[in-house]
Amino acid sequence: MQKIKQFSKSLFFFLLIPGVVYLFFGIIKPQVFFSVNTLYSIALSSCITTVVGWGMSFSMTAGIIDFSVAAERVLGAVVGVLLSRSMGIPGLVIGSIATAIVFGIIKALLNSAIKISSMVISVAYCYIIGSIGAVVQGNNPMILTSDMCALGQSPWIWIIFFVCGAIIYVLQRYSVFGAKCRALGGNGKIAANSGISKAKTEGLAIFIASMFVGISGIMATSYGAGTAAQTGLASMGIVFPAMIGFFIGALLQKHVNITFGIFSGVMTMQVLANGLVSLGIPSQLKDTATGAFLLVLLCMTTISGKRNAEKLRRQA
Repeated sequence: MQKIKQFSKSLFFFLLIPGVVYLFFGIIKPQVFFSVNTLYSIALSSCITTVVGWGMSFSMTAGIIDFSVAAERVLGAVVGVLLSRSMGIPGLVIGSIATAIVFGIIKALLNSAIKISSMVISVAYCYIIGSIGAVVQGNNPMILTSDMCALGQSPWIWIIFFVCGAIIYVLQRYSVFGAKCRALGGNGKIAANSGISKAKTEGLAIFIASMFVGISGIMATSYGAGTAAQTGLASMGIVFPAMIGFFIGALLQKHVNITFGIFSGVMTMQVLANGLVSLGIPSQLKDTATGAFLLVLLCMTTISGKRNAEKLRRQA
């Protein structure tokens, strides 16, 4: 009975935020939102961003903000599309994963050698990786033929999604690595004094983020039947929904495992994006609404964190 009660409570909090947002837009636009097809479309499009959020969950938990993973995904997709023309679907997979491995290792090594804010250096990575993608693409159209898009369609996209989710769930809940990331994010000095290697833990977190972003690149390219190189900071728009998903997951993790919390957060942002489009709101105002929504969530997270800290202080 206790397990059923706990499951019901977790399910309630998992559905709470996306459910409220969905109901809000459903009341305004019932002909659009109260549809099985709309629900399925939101869930399907959320899968790709969720995989990005899952991959970044360890690095963000450890306090690393890395915007460059989006540029990695785009470059991997470009390489994958080029290889797919001679190798088929295996070429798409090899191109995306190999790119993720290379840049994951490079960034992990640089992280241990360069003592600069992760957010600052990730902007530099965006420019560098984005320009490489433009050079590699050249004048070639990055389009996949329909027979190459199987990994972005049902059932393969769901299989990839659930396998990635299972891996992250195990790492987050049972692995020593996940505990080390949480320790670094909580208090780096205490974690270091406890024998946790900051460089190794952060390096592995960065590498895992790159790997999962590479996988999401395969899904995104197959789902959209192509890609295009993005220079400068243009690719950063890919990573923001995943980050917001992580923040919502962190807000819910007292009641829901962060693996499911991130999926809940990403679905919330997907519902919000679809709702704003259905209302015909200009893109500038959509960004404002999304930013305001994130600000409210961050305030809630901060207040919740302070209350928990005060509660622990009183108990001590």
